Amino acid sequence: MSKYKISDLEKFSGVKAHTIRIWEQRYKILSPLRTETNIRYYDDAQLRKLLNIVSLMSAGVKISAISKLSEEDLNAKIGSLANIGGDGIKEEMLINQMINAALSYDEALFEKAFSNSILSFRLMDAYQKVFYPMLIKIGLLWLSKDINPAQEHFVTSLVKQKIFSAIDGLNPPSKESETWLLFLPAGEEHDLGLLIANYGLRVNGKKVIYLGANVPLENLDIIAKQVKPTHYLTFSVRSNQHSSINKYLASMNKEFKNPPIHICCSNNTADNLELSSNQKIIPSFQEFLNLIGA
Repeated sequence: MSKYKISDLEKFSGVKAHTIRIWEQRYKILSPLRTETNIRYYDDAQLRKLLNIVSLMSAGVKISAISKLSEEDLNAKIGSLANIGGDGIKEEMLINQMINAALSYDEALFEKAFSNSILSFRLMDAYQKVFYPMLIKIGLLWLSKDINPAQEHFVTSLVKQKIFSAIDGLNPPSKESETWLLFLPAGEEHDLGLLIANYGLRVNGKKVIYLGANVPLENLDIIAKQVKPTHYLTFSVRSNQHSSINKYLASMNKEFKNPPIHICCSNNTADNLELSSNQKIIPSFQEFLNLIGA
């Protein structure tokens, strides 16, 4: 069982710790547990309940009304909201539902949240507004050792399955289209961003050679000589790995001097990269969409 401090609840729900304490005192919505040394903490069930409360509030339900709901009624109300499509679904509710699905390994709950994300936004927008923020929050939970890495893998794998399915439904590109070679450098394993870029390029008529994660430079060289891409696209996800990234990019520059090499990364990573003239930073998802004409 995971143990959360009130500061953890604030970080993952977006509700200030002061407000959570007021809700506890006034509405009795949460009941902190105590360690043997009398330190307050919260468990998985209480985090899930708080996320459900935030979801209802984002849909316009007042905390005073929520506090009167039984646990069964609260879950039923969440379930009914999760079945509503269109603009009435708020991003925060969907994010919280996906985190709940990860914490409880609930594939049915994930399916509802994912379907409503697509109904409310197209897939590319859903990634930007729901899936990516959800993964950031889950990543924070994982890094703080408050969730099992398996919970992140569970929900990430489900998102990947949906994107692969969407890619399978696209028409093939024309022979005259640009050719993008997509890969992650050796040591980079988190390929969800690369996968959604794969979909985005294909849906906009580009030809994609998708290599996935952890591609050694010598393998990239062999493939590049065969397919002669017009663009390279990679992601730098790992933090504090600037020296290894710079070494990889420098080696790439020796081998690939002509087609542009686009690198998606955080501002912090970008500030520490040593780039050649044909290596370009893509600082945001919106910049990527602008680049491909989406």
